[in-house]
Amino acid sequence: MAEDRTIVRTTTTHTTTTAQILPPAPLQELDDTSKRFTWRQIRTLVISSAGFFTDAYDIFIINLVTPMLGYIYYKDDDNQMPSGIQGPFKGMVSFGQLVGQLTFGFLGDAFGRKAIYGLELLVIIIATINCATSASTVEGVGAVGFLGFWRFILGFGIGGDYPMSSTVAAEWSTVNTRGKMVAMIFSMQGVGQIVAPLVTMVVLAIFRGAVNSNVDNLDYVWRICIGVGAIPAVLTVYSRFTLPESPRYSVNVQNDISAAQSALDSFPSSRKKSKARDPEAVDVERDGGESVYKTPYEEIQMNQLSTPVTTEGTPQHTPPSANNNGNSDLPRSPTIGSFDYQQQNNNSNNNRDPSISSARTLATTDIKDTVLPLKKSQKQIRQENFQDFLVFFRKWKNLKVLLGVSLCWFFMDIAFYGTNLNQALILSSMGFAPEDEPPWDTLFKQAIGNLILSALGAFPGYIVSVLLIEKWGRKPIQFLGFGMVGIMFIILGAAWNVLHDTSVAAFIVIFAIAQFFFNFGPNTTTFVLPAEVFPTRHRAKAHGIASASGKLGAIIATFAFNALADVGGPEGKRHFLPGVLIIFGVIMLICIFFTTWVPETKGRSLEEFEN
Repeated sequence: MAEDRTIVRTTTTHTTTTAQILPPAPLQELDDTSKRFTWRQIRTLVISSAGFFTDAYDIFIINLVTPMLGYIYYKDDDNQMPSGIQGPFKGMVSFGQLVGQLTFGFLGDAFGRKAIYGLELLVIIIATINCATSASTVEGVGAVGFLGFWRFILGFGIGGDYPMSSTVAAEWSTVNTRGKMVAMIFSMQGVGQIVAPLVTMVVLAIFRGAVNSNVDNLDYVWRICIGVGAIPAVLTVYSRFTLPESPRYSVNVQNDISAAQSALDSFPSSRKKSKARDPEAVDVERDGGESVYKTPYEEIQMNQLSTPVTTEGTPQHTPPSANNNGNSDLPRSPTIGSFDYQQQNNNSNNNRDPSISSARTLATTDIKDTVLPLKKSQKQIRQENFQDFLVFFRKWKNLKVLLGVSLCWFFMDIAFYGTNLNQALILSSMGFAPEDEPPWDTLFKQAIGNLILSALGAFPGYIVSVLLIEKWGRKPIQFLGFGMVGIMFIILGAAWNVLHDTSVAAFIVIFAIAQFFFNFGPNTTTFVLPAEVFPTRHRAKAHGIASASGKLGAIIATFAFNALADVGGPEGKRHFLPGVLIIFGVIMLICIFFTTWVPETKGRSLEEFEN
């Protein structure tokens, strides 16, 4: 195992001496901008992506299963699940997600990533199997009722995967691959959207003769379609349980550098790198067997060098009243031994480019005598974490960021889930898959329509996001996405009747463009940004709050969509559907303002957000 040592580089300029404290070796390796994808990142990517594929598949398969349930269980209601049942039924998974995102977000910060990661996937596996085997009681609850219950449990597991997978992926990434890696994990939602209609088409094709002879044979079809979603989760759940603790959590929360180095040393490439030494560095050895490194370290701009040391070696002390403890507009100053040192502008003594943000400087008379915090137990972390959370977000500059990511996700999911969970209904209303055709034909065409929209619009949007997120940045993509989706939805709503009468193909093209900019836009960036803009000790909680805000929007959409679409006409005819699309478009344009509350994270180390 590598020794726990902090590297310190000292420099002297005229009469001023500074000591540049570099982060511990584990964090230096994670922030190495010369690195691209490493084996440890690929492993994390595979583990997280497989789970997220299951999440997306299970969420969107219900869009195709619901019409089947109508043919089986609601023959007396014109073969359609009534709006009053359909909204709550589809919304159960979103309810579960909301609870799971908040629960696992808080657990992930309180108990650590390793202790929690994998439990959410275990819940998904159990719930998916029970969804596929839902049955009716002799008296009382029917199959749809039990299916709704288990979809709530399924949502609880899926919700837990949001903060955990995003946080784990971000914390195992290097600076210049972090956005791409988190976006790649989220892009598995696009794969799930494509596989869901493909599986439906294959199973329908297998059961075509049986369904045409007896529509009740659709009972086999929907159960198989749902059950397939458990396969990727079963294949990867063990790997999640054996993934080491995040090095950033070990260093920045537990104050345990040795655990962080051990986690990195579990990968061959890291073991080789950890042996390299900096010839210009001075070692700060362990004191009393404990790490001497103060975490989290500060990311200090070159024009904010630390207090200088005079030629006599006497440090300029900062009065206790000057310490901000993280509650001023300046970053918290590090503590070395018994002294605090405040960051000061020192441009006159610094001839280097002030735009460089990699210097971490502080002054001391005897670096080797410094003693820094001991390792923290999980019990101590849990006791301190929530109180610190309240103190941290009591400040408007921190709360504004949390509100920015949460409100963008909230409004985005209203439109995203309002349309995506009802694509089959939208296509039928437009005339692509008329509901007056035989059941098999209608269902197969709905699956084709979903596949077309996913393959031509949604999935390419995810791919472009992955390719450009490190080049363009997160906010430009989010601005563009909100603007384009808003415009496309307003066009669809305003021209609904014209498109319905003249060109269904044109409607599908415009709708696919909207889906493209959903995913090359806010659907991806609202997932990525909350995993980057908060300190390690609150990252999972903050992401859980932001994603739960999105699920609240999804719940509103799933409950209100069918009722709102039926305004002004008979139930089930969706007379006001064009107006709903216009409302969604206006909501998307409003989100452009809330995006301005969120900082850009392109090219920035996560350590810059520690305080």
